[in-house]
Amino acid sequence: MRLPVRVAWCIFLACAGMAAPARAERTEVEVRVLARGAKFLGGYTAPVRVVLSDADTGEILVRGQTSGTTGDTRIIMAAGASPGAKRSTADSALFRTTLDLDRPRRVTASVTGPLSQPQAITTATSTQWILPGRHLTTGDGWLLELPGLIVDLASPVAYPWFKTGTNVPVRVGVTMLCGCTISVQGPWRVDETDVELHVTVEGGAPRRYPLRFDPDSGLFGADIPVEQPGLHELEVRAWMGSSNNAGVARTAFFAQ
Repeated sequence: MRLPVRVAWCIFLACAGMAAPARAERTEVEVRVLARGAKFLGGYTAPVRVVLSDADTGEILVRGQTSGTTGDTRIIMAAGASPGAKRSTADSALFRTTLDLDRPRRVTASVTGPLSQPQAITTATSTQWILPGRHLTTGDGWLLELPGLIVDLASPVAYPWFKTGTNVPVRVGVTMLCGCTISVQGPWRVDETDVELHVTVEGGAPRRYPLRFDPDSGLFGADIPVEQPGLHELEVRAWMGSSNNAGVARTAFFAQ
């Protein structure tokens, strides 16, 4: 049966509209990563790896790293007391990208760092809808938080030999995950930080030694006695209760 011209034309237009793909819209996304209780991760402490993926299919949309400074301490700390307040400044570390979206997508952001400190690396993820043409850039953009402390053993180095009957100097640096220093009177306080050394000799029961802060060197330390030969395994545990941050570092030495 032959259709009237007007009806046939309407059917053609409807089918053409159904077959035409939706036009992709450029959608800007900014991802920033805060060290819990401190500043942005980026700049001199080495960056954070950022991966954006489709939460439903697992398809990786984009990956990269943050770049920029740790930000303005005064603004960040003041904003922390005011939920929703903007913490970033123009130079604060971020990962910026543009997605071409033809439909809403449920996206997962996975951030991992700080990449320069393997013993302190941690990962956080967050998932949200991103709509075509609706830029995710207002305020701090997509803000994620990484917990932890960087614990860095300055001495002893791994696997030296010491004599029994001597003392071994243990010196440890502890900072916030952004590399911000812990001090007596600064925003990140020594009196809120507990640092302990656990020493295990030849697999026996561990002994605990508190590490005390030296304001001149900025390090925590203690001189521990070497009372028996064998492998001594050292584990340093740092805890900042005010921000629920923890960090661990390990090394070992031999005694004869």
